[in-house]
Order: sequence, then structure tokens, then C-alpha cells
Amino acid sequence: MPLGVLWRAVLALAALTAPSIGANGAAHAGAALQISPVLIDLTAPAATATVEITDQAPQPAPVQVRIFKWTQANGQETLTPTDDVVASPPIATIAPGTKLSIRVIRTSKAPIVGEEAYRLVIDQLPEPNPNGRAVVAMLLRQVLPVFFASPDRGKPQVAWTISKGAKGFVLHARNAGDRRLRIAKITLNAPGRRAVSLGGGLLGYALGHSDMSWSIADRTASFPIGGQVAVHGDSDSGALNATALVTAGE
Repeated sequence: MPLGVLWRAVLALAALTAPSIGANGAAHAGAALQISPVLIDLTAPAATATVEITDQAPQPAPVQVRIFKWTQANGQETLTPTDDVVASPPIATIAPGTKLSIRVIRTSKAPIVGEEAYRLVIDQLPEPNPNGRAVVAMLLRQVLPVFFASPDRGKPQVAWTISKGAKGFVLHARNAGDRRLRIAKITLNAPGRRAVSLGGGLLGYALGHSDMSWSIADRTASFPIGGQVAVHGDSDSGALNATALVTAGE
């Protein structure tokens, strides 16, 4: 399934619900559902993980769980249905004050090369209305990254570029390494130009052996074609300090 209705809905609902992440690595949705952990990262031969969902509300919480293969190419992300990894149970109702354990299992017997990436999508479903009337409610959609890695997985090796297109500048990350890079709090600095921030939070991931792009929303941003721009930020590998070459086209 290419990036379309499903993935736009995932991003939109994730932004709307904006569950906070506590110090224990759990995600909270308005103190109703708590999900832990918020990231799965297994190294072979490990192939099974458990995600716990706790219903902290006074009413039952119906949920649906799905998993998709996650790839990046040509600067875009794609979610594809897969049988290589399964999540069980796919649908359940959590009683108030109780936990539901979701098992995430890699069923494929093919050897892992580098790192495989998936997205676990947990949807809170609307509760049945005995009166038959429509009810408007803010429902949770939490999207968790899931990674399965080979024991000899290499480190991320990300090369950065900035291109100027018809709609403005675009930041590109091409990761030639095995491991993904989680990227946040990016600031771009060009000599003699003002610094441009891409936001104070998570920008996204550059998956292994993939390329990803982000449009620079600041339309007043200016970078010298053929010049170099310093890229600063945070990553799951530590402080990010790199250089991006500016090109004339996307």
C-alpha cells in the first residue's frame, strides 16, 4: 500500500491525539490508554516481542492491531501489508483497569539482512452505541516502529543534500548503512544566512539502505546553490553534526 489514505490518516490522527511519552517509555492517550514499549528493536535469533496496552478509563476500550512492512524510496515512505510479521490478537476489547498483551512475531524463516523495518498500528475503535446515535469521540491511533536486525548489523551511514525545486527547498537523507537513524531537532546553518529550524521535535527516520526527504516549510529559507550547509540535530546515535551539499534540482 503506497503512502496514501492509510498513511495520511496515520500521520493526521497521530498529530491530533499526540500521546505523550513518559519516562518509562510508555505512550499515554489522554490518560485513557497506556502503551508500552513505544519501540521494538530485536536482534536475531530473537523474533518475538510483547506490547502491553492498559485501559485506564472507566469504560472498555476496543482496539484493532495491524502491522505493515515499512520502506522508503525516492524520498517517500510506503506501508505494505505483510505476512512476514504478525500481531496477535488483531482485535480485542480491554476491560477497564486491565492490560492487553499484544504479541509481535516475525514468522518469516528467511535470514535477516541488515535490518527490517515495520510499523505496528494500534487503533482504538469506537464503542457500540446502544441508542444507535452517532457519537463523536477522540480515538487513539498509535504507530510504533518495529525493527528486526541481524547480529552483524552495521551502523547508519547517512549522506545529506538539500535541493531547490519549484516549491522550495527539500532536505534529503540517503542512508547507506544497515541501521536506521532517528532524526530530531534539525537546524540548518549556511554561512552568511540565517539558521533554519525544521522543528523542535521528531523529524522522522532514515531507514537503512534507503533515502528519505522532508520539505522545508520555511519559504523564506535561502541556501547557496553549490554551497554547503551545516546540519545539526539529535539522533538515536547521539548528537548529529553533518554537512549537506546544496543542488539546483530535486
